[in-house]
Amino acid sequence: MASYSMASFVIPTSKKVDGLAPSTAVSAVGLRKSYGDKTVLDGIDLHIPAGTVFALLGPNGAGKTTAVKILSTLITADAGTLRVGGYELATDAQAVRAAIGVTGQFSAVDGLITG
Repeated sequence: MASYSMASFVIPTSKKVDGLAPSTAVSAVGLRKSYGDKTVLDGIDLHIPAGTVFALLGPNGAGKTTAVKILSTLITADAGTLRVGGYELATDAQAVRAAIGVTGQFSAVDGLITG
């Protein structure tokens, strides 16, 4: 069985609005998650500026769904400093839930669209 891990990227954010650096919508530093002896996320770092469009892409088993579930407070991380919408997941998960909306692919309308 192949083992995949998501690459760690830091997105440079030099654009300033009114002379101020943009705020961060999502920040994850050292995100880790394991299930038993299987490590599925191993030190992921993400910095997503507010007001940007971000895509999380990778092969099956790379940890994309696990990362999204953690950042949307559906499951907990084993380690890492995580902030969403300015709130820390470890101490203010309810505020994170109030600030975001998450929908899975199951609710997509792709099957309803015709040529």
